[in-house]
Amino acid sequence: MNSKEKNKYRSSKDWKVFRTKLLEENNYTCQVCGTKKKKGLHIHHINESAYGKETFNDVVVLCSSCHKIIEWLLSKTKNPVNIDSFCENLKGVYLKTREKQKNGQGHKN
Repeated sequence: MNSKEKNKYRSSKDWKVFRTKLLEENNYTCQVCGTKKKKGLHIHHINESAYGKETFNDVVVLCSSCHKIIEWLLSKTKNPVNIDSFCENLKGVYLKTREKQKNGQGHKN
């Protein structure tokens, strides 16, 4: 499906009904960071080939920030990013930072 066809589909009643059901099913919550809000959530297609005939297994609910990060990671074709490794490294940095803050060793301005 090209971008013009995708735009037309996203304006259709079928998409709007599907999107509303998906948001309700996920309690209007970003599935990555847990941000909860009624407006401004995005639907990211994990399975692009299912566009127009997607199921809940083909998509994920994201806030705009998480969507931008995922799209950036997926766009890295020149220097591909191993997303699994990136997430594990990010988690490690986060846990170390949290531990330092808990011990009063965090960065102070």
